Amino acid sequence: MSNDTNNNPKLLYTEKGPSLKSQFNDFFKQFPHHSLEYTKSIFPIRNWIGRYNLTWLYGDLIAGFTVGAVVIPQAMGFANIVGIPVEYGLYSSFVGMTLYCLFATSKDMTIGPTAVMSIILAQTIPRIKADYGDTDFPYLSTDITTTICFFSGIISLAIGLFRLGWLFNFIPGPVIAGYISASVITISIGQLPNLFGITGVETRLNPPYRILIDFCAGLPRTKSDVAIGLISLAFLYAVKYGCAYGEKRSTKYKKVFFFCSILRYIICIIVTTFISWLILRNITDEKLFPFRVVKKVPRGLNHVKVPNFESQLVNAVFKSIHIIVFISLLEHISIAKSFGRINDYKVQPSQEIIAIGITNVIGSFLGAITATGSFSRSALKSRAGVRTPLSGVSSATLVILALYVLTPAFFYIPQAALSAVIIQAVMVLLSRPSYIRTLYYNGIFASWGFSFLVLLARMARPRVDTLGRLALATFNRKSDKSDDSIPKYAFVPLEDPSFTTVETPPEGIVIFRFTESLTFPNSNYIDDSIVEYIELHTRRLYKRAVKKDDQPWNETDGLVDAAENEKLSPLRAVIYDFSAISYVDTSGFQALIDVRKAVNKHAAREVEYHFVNILDERVQNALIRADFG
Repeated sequence: MSNDTNNNPKLLYTEKGPSLKSQFNDFFKQFPHHSLEYTKSIFPIRNWIGRYNLTWLYGDLIAGFTVGAVVIPQAMGFANIVGIPVEYGLYSSFVGMTLYCLFATSKDMTIGPTAVMSIILAQTIPRIKADYGDTDFPYLSTDITTTICFFSGIISLAIGLFRLGWLFNFIPGPVIAGYISASVITISIGQLPNLFGITGVETRLNPPYRILIDFCAGLPRTKSDVAIGLISLAFLYAVKYGCAYGEKRSTKYKKVFFFCSILRYIICIIVTTFISWLILRNITDEKLFPFRVVKKVPRGLNHVKVPNFESQLVNAVFKSIHIIVFISLLEHISIAKSFGRINDYKVQPSQEIIAIGITNVIGSFLGAITATGSFSRSALKSRAGVRTPLSGVSSATLVILALYVLTPAFFYIPQAALSAVIIQAVMVLLSRPSYIRTLYYNGIFASWGFSFLVLLARMARPRVDTLGRLALATFNRKSDKSDDSIPKYAFVPLEDPSFTTVETPPEGIVIFRFTESLTFPNSNYIDDSIVEYIELHTRRLYKRAVKKDDQPWNETDGLVDAAENEKLSPLRAVIYDFSAISYVDTSGFQALIDVRKAVNKHAAREVEYHFVNILDERVQNALIRADFG
């Protein structure tokens, strides 16, 4: 038997770590400093506002005014879905777009009323009234919406301040896509009676199939609204697809076609409102109008007041508030993270939740409805060339001008035209067949139930260890003496106080070990942990654009201490120890790809990536397909 079998490796241990008392003393000693840093972290605007310049201003104004032209008709339409006056939707848009820039970690997001949130509110309000009865529950729909807005904001703010945004990593993409698609179908079917001018169809409490049956039964009662509605819908789709075709065929006029496509909503509303005014201007009795219009909209911020906090109303609201908070935050975070990945910046979920919370708390005093992130308007802002979160202020300026200047014209806006705008706007949220096929082939239709049964307890916040080399003391069993003729090493966490004299890896080499499989609940956390460690412990070689005006809004090169940065070693290679990983899903692979992109940018070169102790050949093959081979 060889000498190796007679040797018994033993790890060297140190004394116990600091006592609990000393840890408490350190905590209270550092509490003022940490409190100040935490307060400063709530306002990310301080990191980039000092570098604001005219080039950024130009991009923000173009994107902001573009979104403003779209949000005005959409906000009015979404308030229509809820069943409250249209100005409440505009209030929500104004508050959301004004405040968001202070707390934003995404330059693309637009906060305001959305299709999904509107349909939830539209179903919640009648349900609350039905539970209590009209005589015993003397509150208006607007009282209910503002109270919901306030308490959803308070709950969201608490979640954000306690930094619990990571909880929403448990919700996989298929669940989000399925819910949004179902909401789109519900909204579109619910708008058909308005599009055709059919009255007497309950569109808020009834399920979609029942609305469709009642709509078909009411077709003999169709009014002249149908002409406005169908022509408006046809115009919106014709301009959309015509401009899309023009963008592909003509690169010279690509921007012209793009902005024509954007302006189709406001053009539709302007033209139909003008025609409506020509027809109705001489009719004094509103009962004789041949089609339905928005009618009187009060000028300015006309509903500023404290939300109703009577106990009966609050109790009724709290029975349904959980789903409203859940959907508003889920919708916003999923959209923000999507645009962050597309446009190469990191979104902080907890910080985004704080933005939603403050928006809804303050908005409730101005008469706003519950606001969250809008996918369609955020996509529009991104394509329009937005540079910073401050672009929302220019959008809010258009909204407040409309409230103070254009309200007389709002009287003549046809309801059928607003329904056409809503239907066309929400259809972009419908999941494409290609995405459904992708879900099918990946076999994750049951991911929601599986994630909660298997992953919820253990995998949200796994430990990400950075490893170093520890020399082992080798003993001969026969003589019980040290034998250093054959050195042995173990790779252990660098920050573990139980080990002494842990050697750090060679300069420019970083070794990571994950304690859990890499899946969607923890992929974002692991991504952030790796990138943050590398940025703190290796030299940043990526340089900002030479021209200050061309620098991205979220760039932090100016905040890095040049002298301290030069002391660090350039990054050469990253090693992943997969000894504890038995499974990596699509979100996990995407996290590794995102890390590679961020790390390569930080190091200003193609960093080497090595994987050791891979347990499953399928993981190895997937890594090769992701260009890690």
